[in-house]
Amino acid sequence: MIGQHSTQSENQSCPHLGEKYQPFVNPQLDDPYSFYKLARQQEPLFYSPLLNGYILTSYDEILKVLKDPARFSSMDTLTPIVEFTPQTREVLKQGIPLVRDLVNSDGEEHKRLRAPFMKVFAPERLEAMEGPIHTIANRLVDNFVNDGHADIVSQFSYPLPLEAILTMYGIAPDRMADIKKWCYDMDELLSTPMTPERQLECARSFVSMQHYVISLIEDRRKSPQDDLISNVLSSDLNTVELVRILCGLIQAGHKTSSHMIGNALKHLLEQPQLWQTICDNPSLIPTVIEETLRYDAPVSSMSRTTTQEVELAGVTLPKNTRIYLIYGSANRDETKYTNPDSLDLERFKDITPNHLAFGHGVHRCIGSNFARREARIALEILSKRLPNLRLRPNQELTHSPNMIFRGYSHLEVEWDVAPRG
Repeated sequence: MIGQHSTQSENQSCPHLGEKYQPFVNPQLDDPYSFYKLARQQEPLFYSPLLNGYILTSYDEILKVLKDPARFSSMDTLTPIVEFTPQTREVLKQGIPLVRDLVNSDGEEHKRLRAPFMKVFAPERLEAMEGPIHTIANRLVDNFVNDGHADIVSQFSYPLPLEAILTMYGIAPDRMADIKKWCYDMDELLSTPMTPERQLECARSFVSMQHYVISLIEDRRKSPQDDLISNVLSSDLNTVELVRILCGLIQAGHKTSSHMIGNALKHLLEQPQLWQTICDNPSLIPTVIEETLRYDAPVSSMSRTTTQEVELAGVTLPKNTRIYLIYGSANRDETKYTNPDSLDLERFKDITPNHLAFGHGVHRCIGSNFARREARIALEILSKRLPNLRLRPNQELTHSPNMIFRGYSHLEVEWDVAPRG
């Protein structure tokens, strides 16, 4: 049975939208926004039998939840959407205990866990990463610039943020393939329906990643360096907490940025005049990034759990009800944005961005400014070095069936290569 909570079907409002909500298959997988628009208009909060929880789609109601962590807890945010098999649970016992981390903790515990990492994501440390990110991005482009075509996801938007976070951790790039697999499997284990066999494989990856991070911690305790891991070892966090958080940051620290860059490129290249706009005026890139974050958020949802009976969008929900906050829907809410289904590169030119792509409040993504920096550098370098970049025609673009991350696994692009000599 999908879901871990006792939300009861008799508490449903209109069941028809809940039955029609199928986010893991097309057409909703590739275009969830048409369904969310219907939901915002007809039933902004509805019960999903598939997820055994409620789906919340309106901006104001989602913001209300994010501003009230006392009544809407993060304790189940990382609870898998599928129930683990006994075999999977046995494999997971070979790793660390599943203690709280930055994403699924509340109150004082959350502050304690987050504090050491606020320091390593401080502005001056992010500023120091500018040079390494530029170096990585240019090297990646060097690898394919003379080919005239590339899968910009696998050859650029994925390895760029992964190498950047590995650099912060002090991890050699030769481990990138292992970490990429572990992160994909870890994400799939938590947020994708799968067969028992695949679940077991993903659990083994999760445990392998934990043991690798334990080895990194032990190594830094013996030989400290000026890297992220060494800098959090002086905190009061124990080894299990450190492993849990460090694993999560590797995963979130590159997948969000990768999808952020890939989604932006897809939408900009889909309308060539938009790509030309940033090539002609690169100073617009930070604003463009905010609009593409709003338009197609790389983190499409997070969940919360009620700690008491609450009323939300006119519906009374009992204690221990799981609610999926659909950021992707909030960012297209017509009561908040003019022409929300259009990509307007100057939407946030003169106003502070108010989208929910990185959440809001105490759980706002700790690495959001790092992700913005990576995306800005990525678009600056690509627009400068490949100004005639375009999408390869007639390709089939697909999204992974995932409740949290939204992005493309492949994105084929091409450009004109000047004749040699």
